Amino acid sequence: MTELAGRFEPEHLPILDQAVHLAGDLVSEAFQLDLTNYRQWPVDTRHYPDLAPDEIAPGVLAQVLCYRRQALFPSQQPDFYRVCLYDPAILEAANRESLPLPTLLAYVLTHEYIHVARFIRFLELVSLEPELRSREESLVHAQTRELLAGRDLPGLGGLLELFNQNRLALDPLDPLARLIER
Repeated sequence: MTELAGRFEPEHLPILDQAVHLAGDLVSEAFQLDLTNYRQWPVDTRHYPDLAPDEIAPGVLAQVLCYRRQALFPSQQPDFYRVCLYDPAILEAANRESLPLPTLLAYVLTHEYIHVARFIRFLELVSLEPELRSREESLVHAQTRELLAGRDLPGLGGLLELFNQNRLALDPLDPLARLIER
Protein backbone atom coordinates (compact mmCIF):
# COMPACT_ATOMS: atom_id res chain seq x y z
CA MET A 1 0.00 0.00 0.00
CA THR A 2 1.34 3.41 -0.94
CA GLU A 3 1.15 6.00 1.80
CA LEU A 4 -0.77 9.08 0.72
CA ALA A 5 0.74 11.33 3.38
CA GLY A 6 2.59 11.03 6.63
CA ARG A 7 1.41 9.71 9.92
CA PHE A 8 0.08 11.80 12.77
CA GLU A 9 2.96 13.71 14.31
CA PRO A 10 3.22 14.49 18.04
CA GLU A 11 1.48 17.84 17.48
CA HIS A 12 -1.53 16.02 15.96
CA LEU A 13 -2.08 13.75 18.97
CA PRO A 14 -3.74 16.38 21.23
CA ILE A 15 -6.09 17.20 18.32
CA LEU A 16 -6.89 13.50 17.98
CA ASP A 17 -7.47 13.21 21.74
CA GLN A 18 -9.89 16.17 21.72
CA ALA A 19 -11.80 14.68 18.79
CA VAL A 20 -12.03 11.31 20.58
CA HIS A 21 -13.46 13.01 23.68
CA LEU A 22 -15.95 15.12 21.73
CA ALA A 23 -17.17 12.23 19.58
CA GLY A 24 -17.34 9.84 22.52
CA ASP A 25 -19.33 12.26 24.66
CA LEU A 26 -21.76 13.16 21.86
CA VAL A 27 -22.45 9.57 20.84
CA SER A 28 -22.66 8.26 24.40
CA GLU A 29 -25.26 10.89 25.28
CA ALA A 30 -27.22 10.52 22.04
CA PHE A 31 -27.51 6.75 22.35
CA GLN A 32 -28.01 6.83 26.12
CA LEU A 33 -25.43 4.13 26.58
CA ASP A 34 -25.65 2.66 30.04
CA LEU A 35 -21.97 3.23 30.63
CA THR A 36 -20.26 5.74 32.88
CA ASN A 37 -18.43 7.20 29.91
CA TYR A 38 -17.31 6.26 26.44
CA ARG A 39 -13.93 5.03 27.72
CA GLN A 40 -15.76 2.00 29.13
CA TRP A 41 -17.32 1.06 25.80
CA PRO A 42 -16.07 -2.17 24.26
CA VAL A 43 -14.19 -0.08 21.70
CA ASP A 44 -10.55 0.53 21.00
CA THR A 45 -9.55 3.49 18.82
CA ARG A 46 -6.23 3.15 17.03
CA HIS A 47 -4.44 5.05 14.35
CA TYR A 48 -2.14 3.97 11.56
CA PRO A 49 1.11 3.03 13.39
CA ASP A 50 -0.81 0.82 15.83
CA LEU A 51 -2.76 -1.17 13.24
CA ALA A 52 -1.99 -4.70 12.11
CA PRO A 53 -1.59 -5.21 8.33
CA ASP A 54 -4.99 -6.94 8.13
CA GLU A 55 -6.64 -3.91 9.77
CA ILE A 56 -5.68 -1.53 6.97
CA ALA A 57 -8.17 -0.74 4.20
CA PRO A 58 -6.87 1.42 1.34
CA GLY A 59 -8.88 4.32 -0.01
CA VAL A 60 -10.86 5.21 3.11
CA LEU A 61 -10.43 7.42 6.17
CA ALA A 62 -11.50 4.86 8.79
CA GLN A 63 -13.34 1.63 9.47
CA VAL A 64 -14.83 -0.36 12.32
CA LEU A 65 -13.78 -3.94 12.93
CA CYS A 66 -15.66 -6.28 15.23
CA TYR A 67 -13.62 -8.79 17.17
CA ARG A 68 -15.44 -11.85 18.44
CA ARG A 69 -13.87 -13.04 21.65
CA GLN A 70 -13.73 -16.74 22.10
CA ALA A 71 -15.06 -17.74 25.50
CA LEU A 72 -16.64 -20.72 27.15
CA PHE A 73 -19.81 -18.70 27.69
CA PRO A 74 -20.58 -15.88 25.22
CA SER A 75 -21.86 -13.57 27.96
CA GLN A 76 -18.45 -13.70 29.68
CA GLN A 77 -16.58 -12.09 26.81
CA PRO A 78 -18.65 -9.64 24.76
CA ASP A 79 -17.58 -8.60 21.30
CA PHE A 80 -15.39 -5.56 21.09
CA TYR A 81 -14.86 -3.08 18.31
CA ARG A 82 -11.80 -1.39 16.92
CA VAL A 83 -12.06 1.95 15.19
CA CYS A 84 -9.15 2.08 12.75
CA LEU A 85 -8.04 5.56 11.68
CA TYR A 86 -5.88 5.86 8.59
CA ASP A 87 -3.54 8.80 9.27
CA PRO A 88 -2.16 8.99 5.70
CA ALA A 89 -5.63 9.20 4.14
CA ILE A 90 -6.94 11.61 6.78
CA LEU A 91 -3.95 13.96 6.47
CA GLU A 92 -4.05 13.78 2.67
CA ALA A 93 -7.79 14.62 2.61
CA ALA A 94 -7.32 17.50 5.06
CA ASN A 95 -4.50 18.92 2.91
CA ARG A 96 -6.15 18.32 -0.47
CA GLU A 97 -9.53 19.77 0.55
CA SER A 98 -8.17 22.46 2.94
CA LEU A 99 -10.12 20.97 5.85
CA PRO A 100 -9.27 21.78 9.45
CA LEU A 101 -7.89 18.57 10.97
CA PRO A 102 -9.88 18.94 14.25
CA THR A 103 -13.15 19.15 12.30
CA LEU A 104 -12.32 16.23 10.01
CA LEU A 105 -11.30 14.04 12.97
CA ALA A 106 -14.41 15.01 14.95
CA TYR A 107 -16.60 14.00 11.99
CA VAL A 108 -14.78 10.75 11.28
CA LEU A 109 -14.76 9.63 14.91
CA THR A 110 -18.38 10.63 15.54
CA HIS A 111 -19.40 8.67 12.44
CA GLU A 112 -17.48 5.55 13.46
CA TYR A 113 -18.64 5.75 17.10
CA ILE A 114 -22.25 5.95 15.87
CA HIS A 115 -21.68 2.67 14.04
CA VAL A 116 -20.32 1.14 17.25
CA ALA A 117 -23.24 2.50 19.31
CA ARG A 118 -25.72 1.09 16.79
CA PHE A 119 -24.03 -2.32 17.08
CA ILE A 120 -24.00 -2.17 20.89
CA ARG A 121 -27.69 -1.17 20.93
CA PHE A 122 -28.53 -3.86 18.34
CA LEU A 123 -29.95 -1.20 16.02
CA GLU A 124 -27.91 -2.71 13.22
CA LEU A 125 -26.10 -5.96 12.63
CA VAL A 126 -22.33 -5.99 12.32
CA SER A 127 -22.51 -8.27 9.30
CA LEU A 128 -24.83 -6.10 7.22
CA GLU A 129 -25.83 -7.36 3.78
CA PRO A 130 -24.09 -5.37 1.00
CA GLU A 131 -27.40 -4.21 -0.51
CA LEU A 132 -28.34 -2.55 2.82
CA ARG A 133 -25.02 -0.82 3.31
CA SER A 134 -25.81 2.46 1.52
CA ARG A 135 -28.98 2.90 3.62
CA GLU A 136 -26.99 2.39 6.81
CA GLU A 137 -24.25 4.79 5.70
CA SER A 138 -26.84 7.46 4.81
CA LEU A 139 -28.46 7.05 8.21
CA VAL A 140 -25.14 7.27 10.07
CA HIS A 141 -24.05 10.32 8.04
CA ALA A 142 -27.38 12.01 8.90
CA GLN A 143 -26.94 11.21 12.60
CA THR A 144 -23.35 12.49 12.47
CA ARG A 145 -24.49 15.77 10.94
CA GLU A 146 -27.20 16.10 13.59
CA LEU A 147 -24.81 15.49 16.49
CA LEU A 148 -22.22 17.95 15.16
CA ALA A 149 -24.74 20.67 14.21
CA GLY A 150 -24.25 23.80 16.26
CA ARG A 151 -20.77 22.81 17.39
CA ASP A 152 -17.97 25.29 16.92
CA LEU A 153 -16.18 23.31 14.21
CA PRO A 154 -14.54 25.51 11.56
CA GLY A 155 -15.11 24.24 8.03
CA LEU A 156 -17.91 21.82 8.96
CA GLY A 157 -20.18 23.10 6.17
CA GLY A 158 -17.50 22.50 3.55
CA LEU A 159 -16.79 19.05 4.95
CA LEU A 160 -20.47 18.10 4.82
CA GLU A 161 -20.63 19.25 1.21
CA LEU A 162 -17.68 16.99 0.32
CA PHE A 163 -19.53 14.01 1.78
CA ASN A 164 -22.72 15.07 -0.06
CA GLN A 165 -20.72 15.05 -3.31
CA ASN A 166 -19.19 11.64 -2.44
CA ARG A 167 -15.70 13.15 -2.63
CA LEU A 168 -14.65 11.59 0.68
CA ALA A 169 -14.99 7.93 1.66
CA LEU A 170 -15.21 7.10 5.33
CA ASP A 171 -15.62 3.36 5.36
CA PRO A 172 -14.55 0.49 3.10
CA LEU A 173 -16.88 -0.59 0.34
CA ASP A 174 -16.86 -4.07 1.82
CA PRO A 175 -19.53 -5.08 4.37
CA LEU A 176 -20.07 -2.55 7.15
CA ALA A 177 -17.63 -4.16 9.55
CA ARG A 178 -15.47 -7.21 9.36
CA LEU A 179 -15.81 -9.91 11.98
CA ILE A 180 -12.53 -11.27 13.26
CA GLU A 181 -12.34 -14.22 15.63
CA ARG A 182 -9.71 -13.88 18.35
